[in-house]
Amino acid sequence: NLSDQMKPPKLRVVVFQGGDWLCAQCLEYDLGTQARTLEALLADLQRVIWGHIAICAENDLKPFSMLRRAPKKYWDMFRRSKICLPPHTFGFKVSRRGVKLPRPEIRVAPVAA
Repeated sequence: NLSDQMKPPKLRVVVFQGGDWLCAQCLEYDLGTQARTLEALLADLQRVIWGHIAICAENDLKPFSMLRRAPKKYWDMFRRSKICLPPHTFGFKVSRRGVKLPRPEIRVAPVAA
């Protein structure tokens, strides 16, 4: 379907607490990170994603082509979450090295009981 080919890829991220750490997990691509503060977490997530793109570019590989989707438990956490971070929260540059990414949709998962 041509309209599907024209749609930009989605980039969804779930943020959750893991012990004393905040964790971020991308859903479409199994990439994640952790940090002590939300600001540090989002900065490190951007570093991880662009680091992946840079390594792929250096090795003539298509970014994200070798990454699987995140495990189901993270998709479930994302779906259950009703807390969305505003788009401006994440100072994500959406184009670099010829790769364009959408502004991520970031949801905060509730703490498990």
